[in-house]
Amino acid sequence: MTTMLTSALITLGIFSTFGGGLSLYRRFRRQSGARLPDGEPLVRQVRGASARVFVERDVLGGPKSMSINSTRADLSMSDARLVVSTHHGRVLELTRDQPGSVRCTGPRRLVIEGARQRADGPMSVRAELIVDDAERWAQEAAARLGARQIALAL
Repeated sequence: MTTMLTSALITLGIFSTFGGGLSLYRRFRRQSGARLPDGEPLVRQVRGASARVFVERDVLGGPKSMSINSTRADLSMSDARLVVSTHHGRVLELTRDQPGSVRCTGPRRLVIEGARQRADGPMSVRAELIVDDAERWAQEAAARLGARQIALAL
C-alpha cells in the first residue's frame, strides 16, 4: 500500500513539474515573440489575452489551418508596428509597409487580420482577441499604422 501511494505521488509530481515547465515555456515564447526591437518605445501592450488564431495553411510547429487554435496572446504596439504573439511565437505583425485590418466587432472583441510572409508566399492570418480597450486598439492601429479600421455600430 505504501509503495502504491509513493509511486502515485511521484507520478503526480512528475506530471505537475512537466505541466508547470510547459506553461513557463509557452509564456516565455509568447513574451519573447511580442518583444519590440530595441529603441522602439512601447505605446500599448496586453499580456495573456484570450485569443483564437486562424491561418490559411498549416505552419510546421505552429497553428494548423481549418481549426480553431484557442490560446493566450500578447499584443504590443509601437509607432512602427503591431505585434500579435502566442506560444507559437510571433504569428502576426502589422507595419506601414505591411498593413492589415484591425477592428472592434463588439464589446471587448478585437479582430486583427493580415498576411505573414513565408518562403512559399504570403499566408493570411486572423486573430480574434478579448481585450478591455478593443475600440481604442483599433483606432490607434489605424492612426499609427494605417491599418484599415471597420467601424461597427455597437
